[in-house]
Amino acid sequence: MQTSCTAGLAMANPDVFASTAPVMAASLCPSFLFEACVDSLFSALQAQQGGAGRLELCSNLLEGGMTPSYGLIKAVKEQVQIPVHVLIRPRAGDFCYTDLEIKVMQEDIEAVGRLGVEGVVLGILNIEGHIHTQRMKEMAVRCERLGLSLTFHRAFDCTADAIQALETLIDLQIPRVLTSGQHETVIEGIQVLQELVELAKGRISILPGGGITESNAAKVVSILGVGELHGTARSLVKSGMSFTNTRIADSMGMSSNRMATDAVKVRKIINACMQALSGQSHIHLHNYDNILNS
Repeated sequence: MQTSCTAGLAMANPDVFASTAPVMAASLCPSFLFEACVDSLFSALQAQQGGAGRLELCSNLLEGGMTPSYGLIKAVKEQVQIPVHVLIRPRAGDFCYTDLEIKVMQEDIEAVGRLGVEGVVLGILNIEGHIHTQRMKEMAVRCERLGLSLTFHRAFDCTADAIQALETLIDLQIPRVLTSGQHETVIEGIQVLQELVELAKGRISILPGGGITESNAAKVVSILGVGELHGTARSLVKSGMSFTNTRIADSMGMSSNRMATDAVKVRKIINACMQALSGQSHIHLHNYDNILNS
């Protein structure tokens, strides 16, 4: 899914749109969507205010994200107007699941479908590190029945063969894959991503994500020519508490400060990417070193 360059910001917050209108005034304004990965209601609202076109809602980002609570999903759906895709991941660790874990995932999909979210994000691998075709087919059928868009997440980056995995997802008619190009970050995986985009040829949407920031996002879309990016766009939020027990805070993960999505960072990413896409639709791979180092 993509949104027009003006509609996403206008829907999120008219004041934000008004303040950034001069930046987006190009006669050929490209279509671009930023998907914000969020793990709280505060972050969801910040992402919307900054102009994000879609949310990936999860919990526990410190462990790569897991399925959020029913209450959080419900609250986010009640408070935001942009599409919400919910992460379906029953535990941390690898993406090879037992039958009981698959049952948990199926129940979670049914639950979020009843809450009216627009999509889910999940990935299932077999013991050899390939996409588990049968289980993904079953999940895709379930999502289609519930009217949920399906994104295959960065389990893709853990597969033994990226090209084979991409063709498998295409055969399964999965609409979108979130990937960093099988590296820690999109910047490190840019060559693999370039190949994936070329091979996709409109058969599946490649959603680059992993280490996307306001300083590199425009360079990534310039190289890849994609219309969507995924990121957290987070900043440190200081606690409002006047007292913290420093004897236990660190050991219990109860730091007085936390990371949360920053509306300003979201807006900077979107504006930079739209400017880059309006200036040039695609940069060939042999130019990517110069762009990344500029």
